[in-house]
Amino acid sequence: MSNVEQTIERVRNMVSESEKIVILIGVGTLIESGGENIWSSRECYRMEDIYHKTPDEMMSVEFYSTRRNKFFDFYKNEIIGHEYEPSSLYYDIKRLQDTGKVRKIITQNIDTLHTKAGLNNVVELHGNINNNWCPHCGKKFGVDYIKHSKSVPLCDECGTAIRPGIRLFGESIGNHLMTEAVNACEDADMILCLGTNMYDNMVRFCTEAYKGNRLVLITKEEHYMDKYANVVIHDNVYKVLPKIF
Repeated sequence: MSNVEQTIERVRNMVSESEKIVILIGVGTLIESGGENIWSSRECYRMEDIYHKTPDEMMSVEFYSTRRNKFFDFYKNEIIGHEYEPSSLYYDIKRLQDTGKVRKIITQNIDTLHTKAGLNNVVELHGNINNNWCPHCGKKFGVDYIKHSKSVPLCDECGTAIRPGIRLFGESIGNHLMTEAVNACEDADMILCLGTNMYDNMVRFCTEAYKGNRLVLITKEEHYMDKYANVVIHDNVYKVLPKIF
């Protein structure tokens, strides 16, 4: 049996022995579903050429508040302008969740691929693109309403500019979400980190309270901090998960 096969077998046994699994989903799962990481160097350079600002600047609460036309131009083109379907990895997670072993799924992804795949009990730390609202009257709007609006999307009840349902730079994550995520990881008997790395803010924050020895990282890209996981598999998530469960 090769080293890779031994590692797969080890993780398979961990899953079998665990009853309170928490799964952290990173941007790598979006990439494996055909999406782009807009904060990658390549995408940042491309966007700066087009918009003359960084994604961080354009996705800030200040930019939304003061340059709303340009904000929604960027938002419609780069954030919600592409349709993606969940990779098979999401349905593998769903199959595991259906066994009752998964207590919580945590993600910073805003793309709603997890929702499309039928995953539930998901903590969306940064919100999602389909949960938009009017800050004046509170009316809710789906992502299609923003996509099909002319220029700045306005509430059809009161005419106020709609607020995207995602965390913008300059805003903090809701305390209730942070508490839910940390409590789940503290109580977990296994944590699966998929499509991310051990340096990621979400991973560091969520796993800090974890006291177990079943912290498993599965991701394509290597990072020097990955050594802090108990088990690391550097490969596409969609290739690995079917071998485990």
